[in-house]
Amino acid sequence: MEETAKKTEAFLSAIKALSEKECAEIDAETESVRKTRLETMETEAKQHYKAYMEYEVARIRAEANRAISQKSEESRRTLTELRASLCDAVFQEARENLLRFRETPQYKDLLLHSVRSAAELFSDGEAEISICKADEGFADEIRSAFGARCRVQTVADIVLGGVRVRTGNYLADDTLDSRLAAQKTWFLENSGLSVEE
Repeated sequence: MEETAKKTEAFLSAIKALSEKECAEIDAETESVRKTRLETMETEAKQHYKAYMEYEVARIRAEANRAISQKSEESRRTLTELRASLCDAVFQEARENLLRFRETPQYKDLLLHSVRSAAELFSDGEAEISICKADEGFADEIRSAFGARCRVQTVADIVLGGVRVRTGNYLADDTLDSRLAAQKTWFLENSGLSVEE
């Protein structure tokens, strides 16, 4: 009986050892499966997170570019308006100075000098000399200074003064209006007030 008890105990020990071994293998396999699944989930989470982060970065970058572009456009518009305002102020003051200059004796000298210079260019044929309404009082002196046949007329598009002489297809424009317009073009090109990229 003792022997049966020993055999039973040996049998139970063997079963216990086998079951512990199988349990350890199952635990190891379970741990391996759990670890593999965890690694897979981590990889998927990282890929998902990376894709989400790339999407968010692209979205934020696009929003920032849109905002920068809008601000840049607003700044350019403001600078353009400021440039136009400053240019208008400068040329309004220049117009006022020219209108004051028209009241001086030097203006009459300039006017008659322009007429004499035009006479040298247009000595053939009858000339048509256009002046502003304010210079109507100089008409006889203008005819005399031109020295050839001419007709002096006032026109509305000459405001600041000076003369415009036409003979046939030829035209000499020495009005203060055209001089000021030419200076405006020069001013815009050389003032440093340009709006650049």
